[in-house]
Amino acid sequence: MLPGFPRSLGLGLVLLVGALSGFAADPATNSPPSLDAEQVLRRFLERSKGTPERVAAQHHACLRRTSTEELTSEGKVKDRKVREFEVELRGEKQHLRLLRLDGRLPSDREGRRETGKESEMKKKYGERQDKARSQGPDFIDERIVHRYHFATNGVEFINGRPAYLLRFSPKPGLEIKEVADRALNRLTGRLWIDAEEFELVKLDAHLEQPLSFVGGIVATVERMEFDLERERHTDGFWFNTHFSSLAIGRKLFSGFHVRTRIDQDHFRALPVTAQGAAERRTTAMDEPATK
Repeated sequence: MLPGFPRSLGLGLVLLVGALSGFAADPATNSPPSLDAEQVLRRFLERSKGTPERVAAQHHACLRRTSTEELTSEGKVKDRKVREFEVELRGEKQHLRLLRLDGRLPSDREGRRETGKESEMKKKYGERQDKARSQGPDFIDERIVHRYHFATNGVEFINGRPAYLLRFSPKPGLEIKEVADRALNRLTGRLWIDAEEFELVKLDAHLEQPLSFVGGIVATVERMEFDLERERHTDGFWFNTHFSSLAIGRKLFSGFHVRTRIDQDHFRALPVTAQGAAERRTTAMDEPATK
């Protein structure tokens, strides 16, 4: 999985993923080699094989701000919940401490409640998350890549680093084996891959057509879009810095219009504990030998 975000969407789909500022650079000196979509994706997937080892080596802390808004049909905010956490990322483990709730200091009870929610999420999705982690960054693994047509659309500079811009759209006649497939088979959008390290830098996607369940009787998603942004830390680790999503539709007899946003910043390295060092050695021993 991409390190540093909640993994509540364990079905393999982050419906869960604002653009990082890009600027022009001298193409004569800074442009990366010209690669087609297949070449970029091949290097990206090869890079993703080392994700478990890199995740095991991370010992960082950051601040996380989450916002969930319920909107009216006109797009006006009806209800908003804002939380701020201090997050410790040690290998595959996350520890959250609630700092503020809707702009105020939380009570002990509220702090325990938020911690409990995180624990329940891990119990519910832990197995799927471990599987996704072993396959590479979030849901963009080889199985997912094969669902789409990709085309390169030039190079853009994001945070001073060149990135290949790829557009994607679903292939026709895709199989549907589980609920997540129905959404994945309708996604279209763009992704940016770092031209130096072939890490995912940015992704934005949306449903190209509405999604219904049981003929629209149970639920209908009329519109869904999301974007994800990542940055490279000074010590070489990549972290999610921004995620936002919008979902509009109907569930049974009531409509929903929900907007979410997650931002992370103030990343800093933490000292490696004895347990963390042991986990890193174990992960390194578990890694298959490469020829």
